[in-house]
Amino acid sequence: MGTMDGWSIVLVVVAAYIAVTSLVRLMVRHRDRLVGDFRGKMEAEKQRKKAKSKKPRQSGQATEAA
Repeated sequence: MGTMDGWSIVLVVVAAYIAVTSLVRLMVRHRDRLVGDFRGKMEAEKQRKKAKSKKPRQSGQATEAA
């Protein structure tokens, strides 16, 4: 790379900048998608546990009333 003139260096720098910014955007988008999926799964699990904890109380109340 010792024989590169000024324009060649500028082109390499611009290409590297575009490549790095594109990769960072791609990685951030992927991270956001993974975080969204994880939050959705955690919310579903939380609701499932909440519904599961309510069921024994309701069935226990039904047997007491009978």
